[in-house]
Amino acid sequence: MADLHRLCTGLFVVSTIFPVAAGVYPSEAPRWLGIADVGVAGLLVTTTIALVMRTQDKVSDDDRLAAFRLSQSLISLIPVLLVLFFIARSRIKWDVLIVGLAWRAWLLLYSLPCMVAAHRRIPRT
Repeated sequence: MADLHRLCTGLFVVSTIFPVAAGVYPSEAPRWLGIADVGVAGLLVTTTIALVMRTQDKVSDDDRLAAFRLSQSLISLIPVLLVLFFIARSRIKWDVLIVGLAWRAWLLLYSLPCMVAAHRRIPRT
């Protein structure tokens, strides 16, 4: 389960880079970037579903509270996006960026209690 948690976390990071890159790319993003995005997104969804299925029965109230606190920190990024919108409105492809970030944010917030539970149950060496 520890490897699945680490893989899921890494895929969230890597997957989030794709809509950001496509959103700020000066022209139309290359085809390979879209193909790689779909591939990594598929792995992310599959890995996250597997993690949730394996840990949902192990999530404690402490895990839910930790996930809530973390989610409160993460939603503070929304005003940052709003500031970026006003500063760099014409230089960012918002239709690409927002759609890409929105579903990833939903998936992260949905799975966060399970990710916290998996992280807390990783054996310490």
